[in-house]
Amino acid sequence: MRPTPPRQIFDTDFVLDDAQAAAADALSTPGNKGIYLWGPVGRGKTWLLDTYFDNVATSSKKRVHFHSFFRDLHAAYFRRKFSIDAAIDDILSTGSAPASLLCFDEFHVHDIGDARLITRMLDALFARGVVLVVTSNYAPDELLPNTLFHPTFIPTIEKLKEQLDVVSVDGPVDYRAAGTSGSRFASGTWCLETGSGGHTFAELCCAARSTGDYLQMAEIATTLTVTEVPALASVDDFAAQRFSNLVDVLYDQDVRTDFHALVPLHEFAVGCAGLDTDRLMSRLSELKTPSSSHVATATTRC
Repeated sequence: MRPTPPRQIFDTDFVLDDAQAAAADALSTPGNKGIYLWGPVGRGKTWLLDTYFDNVATSSKKRVHFHSFFRDLHAAYFRRKFSIDAAIDDILSTGSAPASLLCFDEFHVHDIGDARLITRMLDALFARGVVLVVTSNYAPDELLPNTLFHPTFIPTIEKLKEQLDVVSVDGPVDYRAAGTSGSRFASGTWCLETGSGGHTFAELCCAARSTGDYLQMAEIATTLTVTEVPALASVDDFAAQRFSNLVDVLYDQDVRTDFHALVPLHEFAVGCAGLDTDRLMSRLSELKTPSSSHVATATTRC
């Protein structure tokens, strides 16, 4: 049985749109299945998840960002000599009883290697009766979108849809772009002035870095400077994905970041498309964009 908080916990000083209200209804209605909240960026999915998690009457719960969880799963998997069951035991630990409720923020699958481990992870979680509440920018059928590998993931997608009620959160407003955050990340800047210190885009995104590297950096930093950020279309797909992962981590860890770019923010993703680009631009749109008379002309090659 999914832990169920009262509906009034979602009452707030702003009016929920119809999709948010429907999601709040689903989260506060008793049921045996988990919940899969999906929709475009900035529609309030994380707020719904956090409000639910903070108010369910159980201590056997864990709330994780997918990047952090997957890093910890990899580490536990190797530490436990490739036993997925032992790794799951480690990461479900709450200090008392193992978590029976696991809340994932920003669930996604891009890599076939990750997909295989995710399949084993989900099998182990469902076998334990762990309830999942998930947010994602992807509908279940859109996970692992690479057409070469997607068919291999369909059985796992079907299992997700069997175990979780799928709820679309697709309201008309991107609340991030509307500037409603007030976070430390949102206090950062995107400017065209040449930056000094910090890290260059090439150092962070053109080298073979993992999301775990970004997590380690963000966990010890309160501010960060990233310089020489080029137009996204000018770098290869690997560097673009690393930059998207970097912004995901900085946003989730709420690290104030000052980006010194070679192009204005409104031109940064011209020629790029996709859900990850939408999420990236939604998050970057929260930054302050001070006017600048200087436009950098250098290029970055990966």
